[in-house]
Amino acid sequence: MKKTFYLVQIGVSYSSPCFLPYGAGCIAAYLKRDKEITDLYEIPDIIVMREKIEDVLRRFKNPDYAAFSCFVWNFEYNKTLAKELKKRYPGVKILFGGHNVPPGGGLLDECPYVDFLQHNEGEESTAMLLKAFANGTPLSEVPNLSYRENGQTVTTRDYVPCDLSGYPSPYTAGIFDGIMAEFPDTEFHATLETNRGCPYACAYCEWCFSKRVRPFPMEKIRAEIEWIAKHKIRYTYCADANFGILDRDVEIAQYVIDRKKKYGYPDVFKPCYAKESDDNVFAAGYLLNKNNTDKGVTLAYQTLSPEALENIGRKNLTLQRFRSLDIRYTEAGIPTYTELILGLPGETYESFCAGICQLLEHGQNNSMTVYECQVYPNSPMGSKAYREKHGIKTAVIPMLGIHYNPQFNGVDEHLEIVTETATMPKNDWVRAYMFAVILQTFHHLALLRFFAIYLHREKGVSYHDFYQALFRFIYDESDGFTHGLFASLFARKADTDTADWTYQKDVFGTTGWYFEEGAFLELVRSGDVFWEEIRPFLMKFEIPGPLFSELMKYQRGLIRTLDCDTANLELHWNFYRYFEDQSGKTPLRRTHAFLTAKARKKYGNWADYAREVVWFGKRYSAMLLTNPRERVDYTEVDDDG
Repeated sequence: MKKTFYLVQIGVSYSSPCFLPYGAGCIAAYLKRDKEITDLYEIPDIIVMREKIEDVLRRFKNPDYAAFSCFVWNFEYNKTLAKELKKRYPGVKILFGGHNVPPGGGLLDECPYVDFLQHNEGEESTAMLLKAFANGTPLSEVPNLSYRENGQTVTTRDYVPCDLSGYPSPYTAGIFDGIMAEFPDTEFHATLETNRGCPYACAYCEWCFSKRVRPFPMEKIRAEIEWIAKHKIRYTYCADANFGILDRDVEIAQYVIDRKKKYGYPDVFKPCYAKESDDNVFAAGYLLNKNNTDKGVTLAYQTLSPEALENIGRKNLTLQRFRSLDIRYTEAGIPTYTELILGLPGETYESFCAGICQLLEHGQNNSMTVYECQVYPNSPMGSKAYREKHGIKTAVIPMLGIHYNPQFNGVDEHLEIVTETATMPKNDWVRAYMFAVILQTFHHLALLRFFAIYLHREKGVSYHDFYQALFRFIYDESDGFTHGLFASLFARKADTDTADWTYQKDVFGTTGWYFEEGAFLELVRSGDVFWEEIRPFLMKFEIPGPLFSELMKYQRGLIRTLDCDTANLELHWNFYRYFEDQSGKTPLRRTHAFLTAKARKKYGNWADYAREVVWFGKRYSAMLLTNPRERVDYTEVDDDG
């Protein structure tokens, strides 16, 4: 009689959209192609929906084995489910694998209901384990395994396969067909791997188990993209650590576009671009963005502090190269965005604020995201020795419901966040984060972007000085709506016990927002209130009266609001050409000009506006009516001298 082997990969929430369980699907496809295993084991459909624990338990029918894919978004749920499963079926053998399983066997002591830990990549070692169960092979011969034996914990040798050419696809093998049929009203998203491995070794990262980049065959990749397109999967996440690192990645991007043109899907193909943004990344990014299939290209930095870079084992692009790349992408109409991490060892409040503004000085006016530094069990930063060396202190906080509506069904998930290092005390960490919120709200979400650029170019006011002055004005020198909004955000960020760091208001939908996104939405919705409150700050810079008035008209008139999706401006300075030139070479001059910009879509409520403009559109500055995806008509009639 066959034994029953269940695979469990629980998603973020029991709601739509939901990612197909790719990791468990890869293991299922590998196992089901092996006749020796299928003769011995029944492998039901993967359990994926985050239903109530009691409802999920009913999905198990006399299980012999249950393997759980553990990630940060499902780890606590998996532990709760596994514990209850063991109570109901004491004989079931439970296996935990995935990125949230730390090295060694320590998790077995924490979770006595877990029998085995699977480390590293799981396809081959899981197959070997099932055969060992059936054939009596010593478990010590199975790699990537931790288990109990004679009262001791045993961890076997590490093994990462070199050749992926024979690995089957969970998509074309039909692994997900039953799931999609059972939940026909759920919008499923897909994950695509074109290779595995990463040549870098950043201390905060646990993405890959191998430094060697190992490609999947092109015929497998094409077949998976075809499947995704035919099944009308709207969103596909490319899980390569460095898309564009291989020459063939441009061909893959082209194939995605070809399938989209044929079938209409995928609507979004979201890669993580290679750290070194070379011609391959430019070519792939150009294809995806020109066909509205990606939101922009990442020019990743994480930090500009030399000390922090050394501590995390990372090397960045030079700022000069960043500048040239940013101009190249801008001239091609491709938005770029930059990601930074707050809380890296060696960073200080001063170096963080200076670094974020250096990127503005070198042209990153479009989009930036600052993430808290998370600690993962398989990263170098996760080790006790690394934390002690750099004075790292952390807080365990509730998982943030950013851009989704969490429905945890009774089991909350958590993140471990760096809140202090030897070089950045907690108070400085809070101040640095809120400085980034101010800068992103007013520069990258564009509320004062044109004022900041004008003052930088014409009056020599550094971005650092401008936004530090704005920081002081909002918190120390003003009262009213804007001050109250940011003061409340500051207080929430300082409270690492409650960690209420998701901005949510029903008027903007049930989803959650980053603080800068919530602040932007509130200020735009406030209408005249914000613009009147900010006027005294802007007047401090003594911009000549007529120029100040027209710059204010331009800045305010191009911010898209719920009620205004069109700009019709008569201008007496060449503001449009001046601000669109990222190189800064176009001089500001008087002229007589007319600018008309109209958004492609109009939204009838703030929830739709927030989703489309802020969530989906911030990478290409959708909050500006002059963003690259809208039609802009600009004419200079004459020169007034």
